[in-house]
Amino acid sequence: MAALELDAQQIQTLRQHAEEYKSYLLTPEGTASAEEHRDHERYFKERLSSAKLETMLPAEFKEIYRTLWASNMWGNKDWYIENKLIAPNGLETIKQELKKLLYGPGQIDIRYDEFRKNVKGFGPSSVSEILHFIFPDKFCLWNEKPKSVLPFLGLNLLPDRFFKYQITNGKEYVQCVNALGTVKDSLKGFDIKDFIDLDIFFWHIYDDVMPIEAGKRGRPAKAEPSPKAVQISDHDGAEYYLLELGRMLGYLPYVSARDQGKVFNGHPLGNAAVHKEIPPFAGDRDLNSAREIDVIWFGDDENPKYCFEVEHTMDIARSLNRLAQLQHIYAKFFIVAPQERMSKFDTEMQKFPYRRMHDRYRFISYQQLASLVEVTSPFHELRVKLLGEQ
Repeated sequence: MAALELDAQQIQTLRQHAEEYKSYLLTPEGTASAEEHRDHERYFKERLSSAKLETMLPAEFKEIYRTLWASNMWGNKDWYIENKLIAPNGLETIKQELKKLLYGPGQIDIRYDEFRKNVKGFGPSSVSEILHFIFPDKFCLWNEKPKSVLPFLGLNLLPDRFFKYQITNGKEYVQCVNALGTVKDSLKGFDIKDFIDLDIFFWHIYDDVMPIEAGKRGRPAKAEPSPKAVQISDHDGAEYYLLELGRMLGYLPYVSARDQGKVFNGHPLGNAAVHKEIPPFAGDRDLNSAREIDVIWFGDDENPKYCFEVEHTMDIARSLNRLAQLQHIYAKFFIVAPQERMSKFDTEMQKFPYRRMHDRYRFISYQQLASLVEVTSPFHELRVKLLGEQ
């Protein structure tokens, strides 16, 4: 991966804030923030050591998870731990996978992906928090604070989607580490020696500087820009926005292998998908049928919830038949196409076997899809901003 560099203006902006940050560290607030971060570091280094992981009991794991800042988004932490972590995974699996994530061999992007694959319920914020506080020289914390502070400082070091949505894999996390590492290395002369120091700096900018600057401009802090009008006019655009919409709504979208290399407005469709391969939710016959469907939204249980076929000019009957191959799977089927093709959809739905599955199918026009994306995007961004993310 190519090394990132800051331009002269970015360095100047950083150093201006860093000069003020050195004074902030001498205040009671700054001292308290630094102590809180270092207490967090000591806690996780002790409780998640290789030896402690071997003998960890359920009560100890519960305490560790409750201590994570990322867990603060859950109103009932104990319910979440019991029902979303221990029950579906088993404590032994969690312990083994944490040990591989933290102390196993291989590159961190591979270990990150293996952990997210094998343990359900840990999101990017919680995984990065654990890595960050055990290895502060190597790994950054990626949560709402850097996602807000980097744009505020004009540090456009990462793709825009990293700030709007969750990161989805180890490769993207490594990109975050490299970007924040570039910022950290630029501030070596300002009492910022590791990623924990950098996070204290980010907290100060987020909690103290950004509200003041926003007040000077006479508008709320971190105001979100008005969403741009979404335009969908072709097959690739429809697939791209289906993938983006699925992610915003909390699903795990997949795009067929034949379309993963296609590019819409500079965005490879494969990068917009969460699943690059079909999860093993059924036997080979059903999996082979599912692989041919344009876009599928999977739930956290890795079962398909919504299946989409985009038909710009091709035969709608072919797409209806492709979806029908999964008729015994509990999922909803959609044809996405230009509005003028709805009459063809209605005609085909009167034929056998589709008329007996009429309640399973829906038609969505390009314009309707665009409208849904436009209203969902600000809601998603506000939800992440106010409730946090996992």
